[in-house]
Amino acid sequence: MHPTQTPLRALRRERGVTLIELMVALVIGLLLVVAMSAIFVGSSSARREVEMSADVIESGRYGVDVLTRELSQAGFYGTLVTPPGTTNNPCSTTVATHWKESLSLHAIGLNNALAAPLAPWACLSPKAGTDAIFIQRSSTCAVGEADCEAENATNAYLQVSECGEEYSTLMPNPFKLAAGLAGTATFNMQTKACDGATYAQKRKLIRRIYYVSTDDVLSYIDILPGGAQAPVQLAENIEQMQIEYGIATADSAGTPVSFSPTPTAGELPFVVGARVWLLARSTVASRNTAAAVTFNMSDTEVEITGATTNLKRRVYTTYIPFVTPKSRREAS
Repeated sequence: MHPTQTPLRALRRERGVTLIELMVALVIGLLLVVAMSAIFVGSSSARREVEMSADVIESGRYGVDVLTRELSQAGFYGTLVTPPGTTNNPCSTTVATHWKESLSLHAIGLNNALAAPLAPWACLSPKAGTDAIFIQRSSTCAVGEADCEAENATNAYLQVSECGEEYSTLMPNPFKLAAGLAGTATFNMQTKACDGATYAQKRKLIRRIYYVSTDDVLSYIDILPGGAQAPVQLAENIEQMQIEYGIATADSAGTPVSFSPTPTAGELPFVVGARVWLLARSTVASRNTAAAVTFNMSDTEVEITGATTNLKRRVYTTYIPFVTPKSRREAS
């Protein structure tokens, strides 16, 4: 081998990549980066949509669960068998008359509320076009029981006679209903012992309105003798609520035979349940949602327009029986 060939061979062995090879490598690298970026963006977008769906599901289901627990107790007054009265005034603070004369109306509805509802709903500030429901019941625990709310002068209390002779003698008002911390001079209804010295249980009377606020929060307010209380928030991102009432008849044994969003005054004592629709929404826009959409909820067609059309939405519905009023009808 010629001595001068040795350096050339060494140079060939030590040379780097060519410009063409470098450009090919850069293109392949860019393609990989683009592909990975697309996968990441797609994954992030899918995760975001799943999270929005989860938020909507959580809001809707939680709202339905809360209303089911709360509304099912409407009309519970302890041992009172035949509640009296026909006064329809949810916002009233007049315990001695309006409250005593309305016990048979355990559930009253406000259909498609105005922005500023008229009397007797003037204490309420709901979202326009939504439904609201007023219920009344006594507390499920009696004053003095463990973990039961202590007596308070701002509340009203209900005591029902359990003494058969006293009960029948005082019909149709075999009970005491008064505000504040009154002693046995006021709350002197007897137990089934009928001994004139042992007094029946006393329970807080709850008068409560459930509604959707103007900022899309399912809320309630309590009506006390001193007036309407501050709103209590139950579930966020609830855009609409619609309600139909199940109406029994005198001979249907507690089974609803018709449904109406606006029961008449004569039908209200026969309401034994409520069919509720809630429209839950996301807080941010979704890429997979149509620009406009319409939901049919009871007697109302909800058309979504404007700046919030691309939010993710879902309707939830359930039927909630009013356990005590339904049981009274079954017994008769």
